[in-house]
Amino acid sequence: MNNWLTSALSVGAIVTVLSGCATPNASVEIQGEIWFKERIALPSDAILTVQVKDVSLMDAPAVVIAELERSNVTTPAPFQFIIPADQFEQGHTYAVGAKISLGDKLMFISTQSYPIDISSQAPMSVLVQRVGR
Repeated sequence: MNNWLTSALSVGAIVTVLSGCATPNASVEIQGEIWFKERIALPSDAILTVQVKDVSLMDAPAVVIAELERSNVTTPAPFQFIIPADQFEQGHTYAVGAKISLGDKLMFISTQSYPIDISSQAPMSVLVQRVGR
């Protein structure tokens, strides 16, 4: 009887611990700033687009998980995403990408990878570089 009680308590403790880890409303916060080196004021109708992308597949386009757009772009421009954790698949690679455009004309774009660590809430700093004319 003593072994049965010990086993029951152990199973109960494991269930309690596991249910505490599996929160159905868990989310991932991705935050940081987009910046550029040039000391210029952008037109008020320039649009900043920031995307969270699944970049796991080498020979396929990245899949956009979340996107935000805003005008009146200044540097640095803060961004924040709160995305349900179930949108991220185990073993996949995710990154932030950004661009600034004016109408159909691309002005600035991120030219390197900015990988996301979904277990970290440390802010990211994403540099966008001016597109050549």
